Amino acid sequence: MADPARVVCALKRASVSSLEGCEPKTRKLSATADEIIDESSHHAPHTKGFPRLSVPSCQPLCAISHEQVCELLQFAALGKDRGVKQPSWCRLHHQRRLSGVSVIVLQGVSQLHFYRYYLQLGNIGRRFQLRCSLPPPPPDFLSTVLAARGAASADRTREQPTAQDSLCSSGTVRLHCEPGSDKPGLTSYLLSREDRERHNFPREGAPGCELYVSTECDGQVTDSSPLLGLDCEMCLTEKGKELTRVSLVDGAGRCIMDELVKPENRILDYLTRFSGITKVLLNPVRTRLQDVQARLKQLLPRDAVLVGHSLDCDLRALQMTHPFVIDSSLLFMREFGLRFKLKFLAEAVLGRQIQCEDREGHDPTEDARAALELAQYFIREGPDQVAQLSLEDLLKRQSDGNKQVNGSSLAGSCKPLNGARNGIHTPRRSSLLDNLHAAGLSGIHIVRKGQEDRIACPKRWPRIEYSCETELLAKASGEIPASFFSMVQCSSFSEYAQSNPSLWGASQRQMQGRLAEMCTVYAGPFPRDFTLKSARRLLRRCGPIRSMKLISGSHKPYVAVEYEVLEAAQLAVEVLNGSELEGSFIKVQRPVTETAVDWDDLFHALERDALNEKLVYVAGLSKSLTQEALLQRFREFGHVESVLLPRDPSGGKHRRYGFIKFQGSLSATAALSSEIVLKRRRLLKCRAVTPFHLHTWSSQLSCRALEHTASQHSPAGGCAQQEPPGTQEDEVKELMMRLDRTVERLYSEALPSGTLCVLLLPGESSDDGNLPGLLLAGIKEDSSDVG
Repeated sequence: MADPARVVCALKRASVSSLEGCEPKTRKLSATADEIIDESSHHAPHTKGFPRLSVPSCQPLCAISHEQVCELLQFAALGKDRGVKQPSWCRLHHQRRLSGVSVIVLQGVSQLHFYRYYLQLGNIGRRFQLRCSLPPPPPDFLSTVLAARGAASADRTREQPTAQDSLCSSGTVRLHCEPGSDKPGLTSYLLSREDRERHNFPREGAPGCELYVSTECDGQVTDSSPLLGLDCEMCLTEKGKELTRVSLVDGAGRCIMDELVKPENRILDYLTRFSGITKVLLNPVRTRLQDVQARLKQLLPRDAVLVGHSLDCDLRALQMTHPFVIDSSLLFMREFGLRFKLKFLAEAVLGRQIQCEDREGHDPTEDARAALELAQYFIREGPDQVAQLSLEDLLKRQSDGNKQVNGSSLAGSCKPLNGARNGIHTPRRSSLLDNLHAAGLSGIHIVRKGQEDRIACPKRWPRIEYSCETELLAKASGEIPASFFSMVQCSSFSEYAQSNPSLWGASQRQMQGRLAEMCTVYAGPFPRDFTLKSARRLLRRCGPIRSMKLISGSHKPYVAVEYEVLEAAQLAVEVLNGSELEGSFIKVQRPVTETAVDWDDLFHALERDALNEKLVYVAGLSKSLTQEALLQRFREFGHVESVLLPRDPSGGKHRRYGFIKFQGSLSATAALSSEIVLKRRRLLKCRAVTPFHLHTWSSQLSCRALEHTASQHSPAGGCAQQEPPGTQEDEVKELMMRLDRTVERLYSEALPSGTLCVLLLPGESSDDGNLPGLLLAGIKEDSSDVG
């Protein structure tokens, strides 16, 4: 066996070479699993106990809601000492050692802008290694993210909030009824489309939900529509959490469906403590996810309203979308946007014990019935009666051990909390900014001069205005180190967009078209008698083809091919150029356009991206190849965190390509440098150039760009006559570079070591369409960390 030290040194040299432009196919390295040192702490801070962010490795993080951003900020600022739990989607380690929290908002900038102008935003891409997609922003974006009151309500007395203020400030569901309504009907508690988006419910056409199945319930919902309780149990597989049991109860609490489900992927943990599922119980089961999806569609009336506790998780486990939902965890909302556990609510409101300690796992039928009855109680008794339960006080007394919970005496023994309106408990201080002020933590708000306030900051928090970037950096460097919490709004791009009304729609179409061009290659020349079928068979080895167009303008035909993923186009150029087809050697190259000048630089930069250095793209897979076989083969190069095999929505089989995420970048380098054969097929592979959260999003680009590209350029790759690029594009690039420099200097010069920095690209919502946003987060490691 080779000396492990030599292997690691060789791999490191190869890694450095790849950063200097070496193509993956030229690397001549191979290693076994025993010869590769684990790199799980490769990016960990050098100081033990230093704050750090992490996400569960078993679940690729794609998109989060604005409320989940608030979860992170709440915990980072207040922590467990003030009763705030860890965020549901990530972990912040050693929170007590944070020296501060800084939020930087680049107004008007979206996820699309970040990847279109990735080269201009190089410092931002390098600084922040945690990225998550965000939904398009609501009008009250900052208020949602900070759980803050709107500026319009800043002067209202906190002890006498209106019903609408209470609902908005708590971040809960907005009731579809007039303030002061005594007992609104069922339809008043349905989550609107906006509510479902804010709380990350699966929706048709949403990122990550392309393969989800609709319940096809499209009837008219009234106050007499049927309520049905739903609950699911999951296990942990190689793909993440997958469904193992589903229960459905009708409005009377009768169980009408209780099915065990066998996951498609290998089970790593049955989660028996919570699910009650064991290997013995699941072994004889033959029911699959598609079976329960079909049965649910048969059972649900067209106007069915589904009720559950954190129902979004159950629908995601089922991989289904449903338009009419009530979530009991949102009806009974806690302070700081937290939620009561179902076990507590069942005991406190219904006087019933569920999820008992002496039983192994939860009973989903029991949980579905409890969630249903909680919703029925809320609708029947009315919001005012629910407010009198004072659940937050009750939970605190229960946690302190001062009083045993007794469901039969709650309503009469508890004094109503101040500020509880419309049946949803509204704490006296639901705003993050107000709670920071109450805890004695200082904060500042830095905005451009003349910018309107959209959130209400505590009166003692200074509002600092700047008129230019130089003034911003000077004031931030002096003020941010002296404050625990800081919020900086950079509005230069949004101001530019407002002064150029045509920019938004044109820019969106232009960016989408250029990203589609990046997925496009030209192949040829082919012999006159060739068939498109044979060309497709050759070209699809690199990945899924969205469209293929024959170009016969020259003496020999060419084809313009648009792939669904960026990696497939790059791989086709690297691997298939010079291939032989029906006696002719063909060229495979990208369209030569003035906009394509920086493509190679962009691809190499994306390859070096910290989010991609552990990701490998593989293509040319056999249809019969299983995820288990792929996992076993790539485990030879090091620990594999996850395997993603996108599936065909019609047949359910994988689409002959996938992504392997290693724990260490050296393992990925070793896999790329080795020849891998599975099922007598040589796998094609390259470094991934788009992170997990972007794959679904990038595959939604319009195919129109291909037709436009094909009509503009000659088959041989020559550039047809075009107008020179407009000055507007150059201006946008310059603006992005200025924003990048501003963020870099804020990060390196103004933020103290140990500061959690959250950079928000809100996205855009307009009548012309919506652009998703992007969250980037990181913790500054030391004061000299300037690059």
